This record gives sequence, C-alpha cells and structure tokens, in this order.
Amino acid sequence: MKYIIAIGIFQALLAAVLLLRSRYRKNADDLLISLVICIGLHLSIKFFIFTFVEDQQVLTMMNTFIGFCYIPLLYLYTLKTIRPEFISASKWYVFIPFIIGAIGYFSTVCVLSATSPKAYLILYWYNTISLYTLLPLDIIFSCGIIYLAINKLPGNSQEKKLIIQLASLFLCIGILGVSFTIFSSYIFELNYVSRSIIYTLLIVITVRIITYKNGALADPISNTGNEFLLFADHYTAASGTDDKTNSEVAIEPLMDCLDEKTLVFEKEPLITQKRKEILSQSEMFKIVLKLENAMQKERYFMDNELTLDKLAKLTGANKYHISETLNHFVNKPFYIFVNEYRIEYVKEKLKSLSEENNTINILELAFESGFNSKSSFNRYFKDITTYTPREYLNLISKEAIVL
Repeated sequence: MKYIIAIGIFQALLAAVLLLRSRYRKNADDLLISLVICIGLHLSIKFFIFTFVEDQQVLTMMNTFIGFCYIPLLYLYTLKTIRPEFISASKWYVFIPFIIGAIGYFSTVCVLSATSPKAYLILYWYNTISLYTLLPLDIIFSCGIIYLAINKLPGNSQEKKLIIQLASLFLCIGILGVSFTIFSSYIFELNYVSRSIIYTLLIVITVRIITYKNGALADPISNTGNEFLLFADHYTAASGTDDKTNSEVAIEPLMDCLDEKTLVFEKEPLITQKRKEILSQSEMFKIVLKLENAMQKERYFMDNELTLDKLAKLTGANKYHISETLNHFVNKPFYIFVNEYRIEYVKEKLKSLSEENNTINILELAFESGFNSKSSFNRYFKDITTYTPREYLNLISKEAIVL
C-alpha cells in the first residue's frame, strides 16, 4: 500500500507544479491546484502513519480529515467554471465539515499521544462519525456537481468533461467506501483492499487533472475547432451600407479588421459552417501565448485605439493569423478577447481600491482600461461578468466586510 501512496504523492506534486507553471492558467485552476495539493497532503499523512506508526488500531481506524475538502473544492471549481466572475470566498461555509473534521482529528491525535485510557474509544467515535458523514456527503454532492455540469456547461467543453469525470470518481469512492464499510465487518482483509482502491482512485484523479491541462492546451475548444460562425441574416453598418445576406465568405476576419464603433450588429440566429483551418493547432497555440504575453505584460489592451492591425504590428504576428487563432482556437472575436482583459483590469482595480477604502470612480477606470465610451464598457462588463459595474462593486464590498 505504501508504494501506491508514494506514487500518489508524486502524481499530486507533479499535477500541482504543472498547473502552477502553466502559461495558460485560468483563475478557476487555482481551485484545481488546491485540490491536488490536498490529495498530496492526505496521502503524505497516510504514508507517515503506515511508515512510522505501529499501533494496529490507529492503522485501521485513523481517517484523515482532508477528504472533507475534496468535494467543496470541486464544487467551487464547477461554479467558477460556470461563472468566471464568481468569488469562491462567498461559499466559505462549504468547508464547515472540513473545519469540524480537522478539530476532531487533531483532538484525537492529542488524546492518543497522551495515552489516555479512553483514547481508543475516542478514536472509534472519531472514525465512525467522520466516516458516516464523509461518505454520504461525497455521494450526494458528487451527484449534484454532475447535474450542475451537465445543465450549465457547454456541450463538449474540456472543463465539462473534467468536472463530470472527477465527480464520478469521487462518487465511486463514496459508493466503494459504503460497500467496504458494510462488508469489512465480515471480511477483515477488505479494509486493506478498500484503502488501496481508494488511494488508487485518488491517483487517477490527479492523473486526469494532468491530462486535462495537456488536453486543454492541445485542443482547447474540443471538437468545435473546424467550425466558424456566420451571421445568418445581415449586419448594418453605421455609415448606412446595404444589408448583407448569407455568404459563402467568412466575415469574422473582416469584422476584426474594422473598428468596434464602425459596425452595429443585430441579434440574429447563428449558422455554423465547416471550413478548413489554415494554421495547425500548435501554430495557433504559439500565437495565443504571444497574444497573452502582450496583454499581460505590455498591457496593449489599455490603448483605446487598439485594432487588429495595430496589435499585429505590435506583436509581429500576421493579422489574419491572429484572427484565425482567436476565432477558431480561443473561440472569441478580437474585440471580445481584448475587452475581457480590460474588464479583468477594472475588476482588479475595483477590488484593490475597495480593500484600501479608496475613492472609486468606475467611469475613470473604464477609460483607463481602454474603453472609449461608458455604454460600451457597461455592455461588455454585463456580458462578461453578468453584473453591472455597480452591482459588482457592491458584491466585492460585501465580501470584504465578511472576510
């Protein structure tokens, strides 16, 4: 069993390092990092117990409390994936079982260390209560997470597949835990077998997280890479040009070459058409890294006159290759890609100013981030975060008070 645990510790460490060093990391990935770190800590504690503890009662009955945080972390990751603007600290109460379990665990350790005559009785009750609390919670909330992912996340996204698979694995752990708990009273050897299987499943979880990150880099939009969107009916130019009907020619590259203020699009149904990609996935990935580096380090998004042509000159990339990459690798048009960075900048500023109790001028921050108008800023802020700027400010102010 110790070999299985050692492999699990290595896999958890590897997953955490890969996620931390990833240049394509999202905010939600911090929760995945926390999850694999917790798995590593859990297995490290078990490795210490099985290596240095000789008391058979402790070896067979001492459950760790860290298992109580797996499902809450996966639940928060699911919510963060569904709504990127979601603030994880707002659901702090999902860790109450973890906090209670930690108190019970360390209290039991203290009693065992003091060699109290009631130590084994306390160990029995700690093990029983923690076990019969953890397993039902794992089963119930794993099903809830699967339901959320199926109903709230887009069809073939990598994140949806990951969440459903991880929740299914935790569901298996819960069901196996219940089964082994029932039958271990009849077959003592099942205790050893059940723990080995559960630790193996934890290894599978860490490996799946590693493969998810590699898969997201290689194919971030899953099976939609060969599709592109055409507006089905028409678009109206501000200069008064005639309406356009469906065309065999893709208009998205043209849209990206024009200034955001030039076109006013009507909300019409979208049609998908197949097209042949010019660039390979690896070429588009390199362009994405170059664009992200330009936005994060050089902050080109703060230029309120930034266009596709200008960004191409600044980054030294072909403007058509940038458009190709954004539309079919990142799955976002140029202005949405740029404005997401602007909105993220405003969000960070609002949070820091709110924490410092400084005066906040939202419109000033909007212009500072690169927006040209209040209406454009409000529209994009609402579309990207689902909140108005004022609602978001009120939300983070409340969070600061709670924390």
